[in-house]
Amino acid sequence: MEIWWKALTVILWSSFKFMVGVFTALGFNFSFPETFMSAVGGGMLGVLVYLYVWEIIIALWRKVVPKKKHTGGIKINKLRRVIVIIVRRYELYGIAALTPVLLSVPLGTILAASIEHSKWRIKLFMFISFTVWCCMLFALSRIFGVAVQELF
Repeated sequence: MEIWWKALTVILWSSFKFMVGVFTALGFNFSFPETFMSAVGGGMLGVLVYLYVWEIIIALWRKVVPKKKHTGGIKINKLRRVIVIIVRRYELYGIAALTPVLLSVPLGTILAASIEHSKWRIKLFMFISFTVWCCMLFALSRIFGVAVQELF
């Protein structure tokens, strides 16, 4: 019964912050299949939930708050300019690659949904990204013999 609680912990962490989920699985000394299924499965569960919940939130927001008339340009600052450059240059590829490491799953999913309308593509790219990062982190932990418990 204890393994189910550990797996549930990894799934929940992975659905919000993927790296924490992978490190938790490594800390629990999960085998590769256990780490892969719980971490990648949890990450994809998060993507599915946030992808469809975000759509509902936007629909409700548009009903409650009427759209304002645009009376001028958007004030451009350095941060917005950098964000626009990154999104234009790397699009969904960059967001999917950075979601497991730098962004949280909800933020990465919402950003991806704001620039890509195909939910199938978002799910595919996120799955590929989660898979690559999970395999890479697991392999690095086994190759270098790093025990996650020693890092904390």
